[in-house]
Amino acid sequence: MACMEFEMGKKKCERYWAEEGGAPLQCGPFTVTCEVEDRKSEYVTRTLKVTLDNETRTLYHFHYKNWPDHDVPSSINPILELIWEMRCYQADDSIPICVHCR
Repeated sequence: MACMEFEMGKKKCERYWAEEGGAPLQCGPFTVTCEVEDRKSEYVTRTLKVTLDNETRTLYHFHYKNWPDHDVPSSINPILELIWEMRCYQADDSIPICVHCR
């Protein structure tokens, strides 16, 4: 995720993850809980549990929080760090990755 929920006083995206230690978030038929949140200097990683019916899957959410609206970051190093960390969670290249901004 490469945006903030709010930027310059405007809502840019909907929150689809729960807060760490908070109540589960209901998104339509899905229930989302946050088990771990790890804050880095430029981004946050979250371990989410998503449940539909009786099946639960683990998702890893990488939230780059310093991508400027209508611009590009001034430094590539935090983005490369995020990509490196993301690859540590990806067992192989067949596992899908979804990248989005607002």
